[in-house]
Amino acid sequence: MKEKKILLNPANLKLLIRRKTDVLMVYGFLLAMILVGAFSTDVFMKQRNLLKLFEANIGLLMVTFAQVFVVSLGGVDLSVGSVISVVNVMLITLINDNPITWVYAFALALLAGALIGVFNGLLVVRGHMQPIIATLATQTIFAGVALFIMDIPSGTLPSVLSKFLTRGWGYAFPFAYVILITAAIWIIFNRTSFGRSILAIGGNEMSAESSGISVNLTKVLAFVASGIMAAIAGITITAYTTSGNPLVGESYTQRSITTAVVGGALLAGGKNSIIGCLASVLIMGIINNLLNLLRITAYYQYVLQGVILIAALALSAIRSNK
Repeated sequence: MKEKKILLNPANLKLLIRRKTDVLMVYGFLLAMILVGAFSTDVFMKQRNLLKLFEANIGLLMVTFAQVFVVSLGGVDLSVGSVISVVNVMLITLINDNPITWVYAFALALLAGALIGVFNGLLVVRGHMQPIIATLATQTIFAGVALFIMDIPSGTLPSVLSKFLTRGWGYAFPFAYVILITAAIWIIFNRTSFGRSILAIGGNEMSAESSGISVNLTKVLAFVASGIMAAIAGITITAYTTSGNPLVGESYTQRSITTAVVGGALLAGGKNSIIGCLASVLIMGIINNLLNLLRITAYYQYVLQGVILIAALALSAIRSNK
């Protein structure tokens, strides 16, 4: 009984709201965007459009989670887009109508993401590079690898496989897939020593090391996790686009940084919000969806995304100062 009174204490409630202000603001903005969409066009709230909106942005959510691992350390991973491109061309090259090829292609894709993550992590830890510099280099390298495997867009994914991954069991599969991965990432950061170590290093690396955290190992593992999540994003995006394109991941690097920061992550490190990332991805998706429904040229989408990125970076800087 005493415990309930403590939990319901107005002071504790006020403190909780202060701690979650960033997330509440993001969800408030998401609600505003939904209302704008509903009043802007009759098509927006139709079930078909909402399902398409969800389907189109699962890949962005996965790559946002990839970015969160490195942003929480106090860096950014510029190689996530190249990982997506490499995975895309690998899948299209390896997969055919034989289901056995699906299994080993997915396994190789995840392995490739993990190995790229190890490479990035070792450059940072052993090469004493800043994450942005190390991943800028590997972004170029693996973009070249993707072009080496497939120099022009070509090939298609078996329709049975793509339909199942994006709409399987009446959309129950992609919904379950998103819920399970989101829950897993939340548990990593909120219930495991690995996730807490990442946040501790992002908050103050010297303090983290003095408290017994293996800083170098944690950094490498964070990059491995980022690589694996980027590979999962590549699988998801390939299932959605159904075709091979060595440049398909280019736009996702900038977008993943934007959604991670808008969702509540600090570029300085030490803080993130997995639940906030869900809202920020939906906000970006709704903006693009509305511009398409209103027949506004795609060029404005890039301009708007750039403006949102600038606003997100400014907001991150303000939060860091606070």
